[in-house]
Amino acid sequence: MTMDKKKKIKFRYNPNTLRYESVKGKTVLQKAKRFISFLLFTLVISVIYYFVYSIFFDTLPEYSIKRENAIFAEHLDSLKSRYHKLSEVIDDISRRDTGIYNVIFESKPADVFADANSSSKELEILNRKTNNELIALTNRQLDELTATINKYSPIFDSMKNLIAAKKSGIDAIPSIVPVAGLNINSVGASVGNKMHPIYKQLNVHTGIDFAVSAGSEVIATASGKVKSVVTKQFSTGTEIIIDHENGYETRYLYLKKATVSKNERVKCGEVIGTVGNIGITIPHLHYEVRIDGKIADPLNYFFRDLSPKQLILFATISSDKGQSLD
Repeated sequence: MTMDKKKKIKFRYNPNTLRYESVKGKTVLQKAKRFISFLLFTLVISVIYYFVYSIFFDTLPEYSIKRENAIFAEHLDSLKSRYHKLSEVIDDISRRDTGIYNVIFESKPADVFADANSSSKELEILNRKTNNELIALTNRQLDELTATINKYSPIFDSMKNLIAAKKSGIDAIPSIVPVAGLNINSVGASVGNKMHPIYKQLNVHTGIDFAVSAGSEVIATASGKVKSVVTKQFSTGTEIIIDHENGYETRYLYLKKATVSKNERVKCGEVIGTVGNIGITIPHLHYEVRIDGKIADPLNYFFRDLSPKQLILFATISSDKGQSLD
């Protein structure tokens, strides 16, 4: 049995005629226009939503990138801080290195870091170079390093000759710590304007203090002849001055007693006395180095006892001490 498919007819009530009237269906063109309008409206809304969301909210990839950038920024600040600290340390080592050369070798050290600035500028643009360019740069730097080594080899040879020539008199140059078994925390203020412990006024401090227990052994920092042994009971206690007969003179103050006498010859490292409880503060040794009568910083004269790292630590601690012990 077959049934005729009847076309559905839609009716709409007309209030003017009070009758139901048939409604004609929309044409294909009308339907297409309606669909296109809906599509365009949806697209506009989507674009607006995307821009609003992208302005006020981060996508997961954007969030990850921003997080990585923040971490990199923290690392960069840390590296900058380390770079500045290392630069200060290198400058300090360079100054002390120059002082040691002037003292021992009576010459200026070779400037092996003369081309450091040009090398650092090349490193700044490494991230913009290709692998082939990096390989070429590395080869060039190796060639430059080889040339530098060849350049300074004669200087090192001449340095060995200088050491051999000066070896006989090196024991007469102050170069060790004047207190045996020194603890790094016992290092006090060095040369410079320091606060007086009682009067709280800035005074010129002419040596370096070592806060050690009473009775600690004091040793001669270089070979020489005892110039004087003086006892000032109510000021600096027993004071020993050694003339090293090369322009250098060392002084040891606030001793309880001396184990050497005037005009006696002493060797580098020999015990010359013991620390006393004489000063106005805690027991300590006040040690001075003078060259041709002028005050020198004793920190420059511990290079035989201390490593470069320990010297830097000594310098840091002593420079932080704004008050002397005497």
